[in-house]
Amino acid sequence: MRAELDNWRQRDYIDLSVITITHGLSDGFASLLVPVLALIVVDLGLSTFQAGMVLSARSVAGLLFVYPLSMIADSTGRRKEMLLLGMALATLLYLIMPLIHSFSWLLLVAFGVGVGNAVYHPCGTALVARRFDRQRAMALAFHGMGGNIGTSLMPLVQSVVVAIANWRTAIAICALPAVLLLPAVGLRFPPTDTAAAPRLGLQETVRSLTGAVVRNRGVVSLGIIYALEAMGSKGVIGFLPLIAAQRFGLDTPAIALAISVYYTSGIVAKPLMGLLYNRWGARLALGVPLSLTGLFALALGLTPWQGSLIPLAAAFGVVSPISPILLTAAAEFSDKETLASSVGYIYTCNGMGFLSPLIGGWLGQHFGLSVGYIFFALIILAGAVATTSVPSATPAMRERAAAHG
Repeated sequence: MRAELDNWRQRDYIDLSVITITHGLSDGFASLLVPVLALIVVDLGLSTFQAGMVLSARSVAGLLFVYPLSMIADSTGRRKEMLLLGMALATLLYLIMPLIHSFSWLLLVAFGVGVGNAVYHPCGTALVARRFDRQRAMALAFHGMGGNIGTSLMPLVQSVVVAIANWRTAIAICALPAVLLLPAVGLRFPPTDTAAAPRLGLQETVRSLTGAVVRNRGVVSLGIIYALEAMGSKGVIGFLPLIAAQRFGLDTPAIALAISVYYTSGIVAKPLMGLLYNRWGARLALGVPLSLTGLFALALGLTPWQGSLIPLAAAFGVVSPISPILLTAAAEFSDKETLASSVGYIYTCNGMGFLSPLIGGWLGQHFGLSVGYIFFALIILAGAVATTSVPSATPAMRERAAAHG
């Protein structure tokens, strides 16, 4: 890591900082309603089902729009512009949150935020991969770390603002940094080369980009792996409060500590994932963390010792954030004209994680939470097995191949 960073210049650090903080804002946007959901329910008089609809609206919007929007970004070549427009839409909708006083408008805003935020990962990954072509693995790893930082900090900021004002103001305050960040992204990152963008009709564009993605064995494998990892990991963390409360009788602060430890561990882990990719290549760098993730998931579901919960949550957080490896591998396996579409496909597969609460909840209700965790662990381990289908190539191997023509 040190050798790579020694070659960076001041403008590299500035550009990476700008896009990394923007990533933190995007990931924070994705869960901005969660910390204040209880307050929203009381204020608007929502039922539990309506609260679930609000949380699902953003996820459904992402599942529906992330791939189509990524294809538009690739077909027009305007990846930076798409990112800025999408994030601007999400920001605007959050800034008008103080005006919302009905469930229907809240649902519409949550869905609109999901649509706007859906462009970030495909377009942001493409921007970082292009800007840091020679330091791609480390740049994407630090960029990924920004997402964890944003997810960890947003609830703290909201709690402070809520104590002074209310939940509407808290959401609007958390959206304000975008007013400075989005212009910075527009200024710091180079204009898109639209001349290189394909000039095809809509039907031909969809067919061409989708065909290129599905024919790419490496990208298809990465999507399958991310879907399996998401189905396991989202279930593990989603049901962790129930394990803590029902098995060990922990109170809310202790449960919050366990979840916070998980996210904080991810901040440290993501740069390490970049190192693993550089050293081992995609296949092994994915297989080892996923195998450990599956084992720690099993341990979390079966442990009888209260004192092991937080250490296991920390260990799970260290080995589970594989997105830097996936995105670096996607950038390596794809050409620049289809990278946003490839990442869009991978994140669409990740959206399949919405199944884990349904399956895990059914298993937990009928057979106990431990059985649900066994299922989560097996799904993650299936993802580890699936890594054997990923082409294994390090940046050094790629450079050697280029040198030999």
